[in-house]
Amino acid sequence: MHQRLLEHDPLAYYDVFPMYMERIAKKLEGSGYDVDVARDAAIDTVVAYREKPERYDPRKVHLFTYIMGVARHKAEDRRRSVQARAQREKKHGDVELLRRTPKDQVEMMEAYVKVRQLVDLLEEGEVLNERDQAILRLFLMGEGSTEEVAKVLRLPPMPKEKRQSEAKRHRDRLLKRLARFGKEDSDDDS
Repeated sequence: MHQRLLEHDPLAYYDVFPMYMERIAKKLEGSGYDVDVARDAAIDTVVAYREKPERYDPRKVHLFTYIMGVARHKAEDRRRSVQARAQREKKHGDVELLRRTPKDQVEMMEAYVKVRQLVDLLEEGEVLNERDQAILRLFLMGEGSTEEVAKVLRLPPMPKEKRQSEAKRHRDRLLKRLARFGKEDSDDDS
């Protein structure tokens, strides 16, 4: 097989997979690697060997021993990568949970009441026009993309940069107006 790969035999490229793939994966699984990690490492190993068979020196070690050594390195790299990704996602998830979760039920209810009162004031009063109310609804639903804001603003066709600039200008104007309104409202309560 090795000689055929060195000679760039096209059939050898296909024959190498069934010859080594399952054996490598089973050995890695037997060594304690996760099934997905073992399979991915086996594929990476066979592909790497197939692409650069000249890296193997038959005088130093048996072919399968060489391939298993490469597979173990690839499996360990994959395991570390999977663990690091899981750690990052857990850390990011914990931070997001802390940001989003009120400290207790009382705090959650207070926040809900404040938001509801603000929305009622904005809808009842002459603070925001219909277009600004529509943009505010987008923000409250978590949608703030330039395209969605531009649709609400009914901007005419224009270059993308100009469209983004207009949407940002309107968004900034609305946020300043809301900040002023919030400040005035809190001054009235004191």
